Amino acid sequence: MNKTTQKLLLAATVVTVLNFTSCGKYDDGPAFSLRTKKARLTGDWEVVRIGNQSFPSNGYALEMSLRDNGDLKFTYSYLQESFTYNGKWEFSGDKEDLLLTFDNELSRFKINRLTNKELWMETTGSGLIEEWRLEKK
Repeated sequence: MNKTTQKLLLAATVVTVLNFTSCGKYDDGPAFSLRTKKARLTGDWEVVRIGNQSFPSNGYALEMSLRDNGDLKFTYSYLQESFTYNGKWEFSGDKEDLLLTFDNELSRFKINRLTNKELWMETTGSGLIEEWRLEKK
């Protein structure tokens, strides 16, 4: 490889790296992902924390399943009891918020981090802001 080719390759690499590191949409990352936001979001999630409360805790567990067709299943479990709520999910137009609808009631969450294994989001509707942390099952 001659010096001109090496310089062009190096320049192309630098430009590519700089473009990818600046494309992060969410406050806590990631800066770059090969997967689409939808591909990272869909799947089965376990809630591991809401605000200062860790889960599962004292027999309580929360799970959320997001399908690529927009279907949503939220499961709340306590000891041997389990309650499931079906709904719909979608991104906001700029894909910075996650919109969850149950019984025609919309809940909006600001996404702070979305990786293949982690989802950090916070409530934005009420005066109280609580961060939710979920991990992929």
